[in-house]
Amino acid sequence: MEVKLNKRKALVAGSTGLIGNLLVQELVKSEIEVTALLRNSSSSKDKLISYEVVNFDDLQSSELLFDEVTDVFICLGTTIKKAGSKEAFIKVDVDYCVAVAKAASKAKIPNLSIVTSVGADPESKNFYLKCKGEVEKQISNLSFDSLSIYRPGLLIGPREEKRAAEAFGQWLQPNLIDPLLLGSAKKYRSVKASDLAVTIKEFSGLESGKSIYHFQDFLKR
Repeated sequence: MEVKLNKRKALVAGSTGLIGNLLVQELVKSEIEVTALLRNSSSSKDKLISYEVVNFDDLQSSELLFDEVTDVFICLGTTIKKAGSKEAFIKVDVDYCVAVAKAASKAKIPNLSIVTSVGADPESKNFYLKCKGEVEKQISNLSFDSLSIYRPGLLIGPREEKRAAEAFGQWLQPNLIDPLLLGSAKKYRSVKASDLAVTIKEFSGLESGKSIYHFQDFLKR
């Protein structure tokens, strides 16, 4: 499946993370103009990318950045360790994601894509999965022609932030655990970040209404 996005304009929130960075690269390869929303300034330069520092607590002051955008991609995410507290984690992984989605809905942008997690559930007893489920729940109440939700398992790919436990998991899961995850359990398999980035780009606007994608749905290269 392929969606021709060459005449579209994309806005990416979370472009400095693993998935967001790869997604921006994929969009640029397709010569799609990208506006990347940042919390801090960037020295990166590309003729197709406009890096914009915004206050995610007050996106109304940046609403002009949403003009003429056709596709919004939300890849925001942090860790409790990096955020410093559960409250700070919620601000990034829930509040900021919902704020971007609300701004996109207000601007009548047709297509919105967001990366959450396999197992996302607003009723989960797991704090992380509960947060991911809550953001899905709130965004699902907004109006979009096409809403794409991606629920990957462990993401495989290089990160700027070194996480020892995750590095071990990136070796362990693909080699020893994934082969055991069969049938309905396949959705818990690890995912190459590069494959997910391509999938997000290609699937944007592909289906009307809300679509939820798991491992089995992701394009494999």
